[in-house]
Amino acid sequence: MEPVKILVVDDEANICQNVKKILSKKNYDVTTALNADEAIEKLAKNSYALLISDIIMPGKNGLELLKMVKDQWPLTKAMIMTAFASTDTAMKSIRLGALDYIPKPFTPQELRTKVGQALSGKLSEVRTSAAEKELIDVIDLDAPFEAKEVEQATDENYVKMLGRSDMPVVEVKLPSTLPNYCAVGSMVCDIFKKLGATCKAGTKSGECPQKKTKKAAPKTDGVDVRRLVGIDQPFTYDEVVSVTGPEYVHQLGREGVAYLPYEELKKTMAARLKGDSAKIDVDMPFDRREVEMAAGTGYAVSLSRSDVPVVEVKVPESVPNYCAVGSMVCDIFKKLGATCKAGTKSGECPQLKAKKGKPAAAPAADQRRWLGPDLPFEADEVAAVAGPDYVKHLYMEDRLVMPYEELKQTMTARLQPRAAVRAGLQPQAGQQRVLVIDDEVAVNNNIRKILAKKGFEIEQATSKAEALQKLAAGAYGLVILDLKMPGVKGLELLAATRDRQPSARVIIVTGYASIETAVEGARMGAVGYVPKPFTPVELRNAADKAIRLAA
Repeated sequence: MEPVKILVVDDEANICQNVKKILSKKNYDVTTALNADEAIEKLAKNSYALLISDIIMPGKNGLELLKMVKDQWPLTKAMIMTAFASTDTAMKSIRLGALDYIPKPFTPQELRTKVGQALSGKLSEVRTSAAEKELIDVIDLDAPFEAKEVEQATDENYVKMLGRSDMPVVEVKLPSTLPNYCAVGSMVCDIFKKLGATCKAGTKSGECPQKKTKKAAPKTDGVDVRRLVGIDQPFTYDEVVSVTGPEYVHQLGREGVAYLPYEELKKTMAARLKGDSAKIDVDMPFDRREVEMAAGTGYAVSLSRSDVPVVEVKVPESVPNYCAVGSMVCDIFKKLGATCKAGTKSGECPQLKAKKGKPAAAPAADQRRWLGPDLPFEADEVAAVAGPDYVKHLYMEDRLVMPYEELKQTMTARLQPRAAVRAGLQPQAGQQRVLVIDDEVAVNNNIRKILAKKGFEIEQATSKAEALQKLAAGAYGLVILDLKMPGVKGLELLAATRDRQPSARVIIVTGYASIETAVEGARMGAVGYVPKPFTPVELRNAADKAIRLAA
């Protein structure tokens, strides 16, 4: 019996070899390819039972390869492996025909188990219509350039190296190993050659014996750190004394600042202050009598140690009937017995308030004419200053972008193959009915509001029993289903939906998103997977795509 043939595609050669080594132990005949083009060439020449492909690769990515393989070689089974696992690519892989989706890193046993399940028939391929496969995005749409355009601006080699991440993938060729090259010494070694490409001494110590013997131990004179002036001043006292003198060193502090020692400062100040109580301050060498003769007795008496005269401020006595609210003598204040309830409550004088005329209200701005919520300028004002072309191209975040009409015309040519498919998938009136199943009332209501603006007819269910009742009673074009609900086990409600509403399209919304639930959901017929929290745009786009498929 011939061994089963498997084709492994990954741009990393070591991963290809590791997968080949793992599967070869199960007697599989494994062939490897480093890119999608090489894989297509091998598929055209040989027949393979299973394709295992990475997603992110230079040139065509794994989803493009998967789509092409299932179209040209439908009998070849496929699996996807990736180090950049996401619920989005997991759903797309399963809906495009992959039997399983394996996040990296994986163990040898996990890989063997998955491959065994795929080849034995335990995993079945999801039946997906050609229309749905055509609507699944498998290439980058955030780089709206054709290969020919890029080639004209750069060159052919740059285009070949360009990966789906918009960054060129540069192949670095490692230099070939030289004969008798020793990695320990990083050189070609004669001893290494004589010993038969072994060097026990270097292997044990991790150091080349030849280089070690050539090194001479550096001879340095020891420095007595105790004689240094300071840690950040690597000079000895003797060196400094020879240049500046002993007095400088005597008064030198640890931060390189010369100061008068405390004992000398104490003796000096004691002599200056002895019996000299008439002095105003240490830093004011004037006698009070001298100051009094020059400035007057009052100035000398008020002078403090801070060199600033101390002025006594006398608070004036309260004026009769003085109102603090109005800052004036008030007759009403007098008549009411020194009280003013209106002023006390409002904090404003009633008399002054009556005298003030009400300011004219500013005309309200028409916010509908603003460029944006954070751009409080009318289009006419900006056009008068910057010109109409600037306003035409102005985006809400102050950035100039290509106008929508121009962008629409540019993208139409690229999306031409899908136009025919979409033309025949316009939703009918009956398919606009949507059932929202979510036990969180706030989330349920938000979904209803978001989709109601698109003209959908919304019905809601907040429990398992209510959901089953409505699924049995009416027909729906779309069911939006939460996974985690009280009394619901796993994907129980999804199975019930597919059983009672086989023609309805299902979108899973969940706050517990995982690769496993995305894969299982896709196998059971879900066409969309929207993790919470989501934006209104994300939900509307998923609903629009699902409704078009239900048409």
